[in-house]
Amino acid sequence: MNTAPGRFLMIRHGRTTANIDRILMGRTDTPLLPESLVQADQLGRALALDPAAVIYSSDQPRALRTAELIGTPANLHPVPDEHLRERDFGRYTGRSFTDLEQDPTWPAADTSYNVRPESGESLREVETRIFGRLLDLHNTLPPQTTLTVVGHSTCWRLVEAVLNGRRHDPLDEPIPPPLSVLEHPRASLELLRRHSS
Repeated sequence: MNTAPGRFLMIRHGRTTANIDRILMGRTDTPLLPESLVQADQLGRALALDPAAVIYSSDQPRALRTAELIGTPANLHPVPDEHLRERDFGRYTGRSFTDLEQDPTWPAADTSYNVRPESGESLREVETRIFGRLLDLHNTLPPQTTLTVVGHSTCWRLVEAVLNGRRHDPLDEPIPPPLSVLEHPRASLELLRRHSS
């Protein structure tokens, strides 16, 4: 993996008990599995991040713990950031995917940019929140700094869709496996700008 300065790395958190049970967590949380702790540590060693790199993480425990383990080999301490939290799925939170697959309202709520679940966030709102924060970080960090972000599957999918030129409504990016790494040059974050407000 190319971890030269001036890179952007986005990493999905490790696998949790809710992932095993196929439960939609959203803003709730369940513990990382023991093997996820080992895998996050191994990923941190494999990335061999420069000590001058920075790690920002969702402040939700599953992401923040993953970020801590990834940063440990380079003695990097993640900065928790509420702007990087998972989508608030509102009334769908805590339901099993088996149950959601039987709910006729779920597909639009899951993938349409302008559908806001009751008491939750639309994808467009999540995109604006996440992209705005990533652009702020991109604009304030020295250009040679590698920016590593540890977050959640919805955020990962939104970023991947734009950086790979596939953004359309409905969102069609697959859910990434735990500890997936999305890597691009930092400069590519400028592509997020048109969708950040």
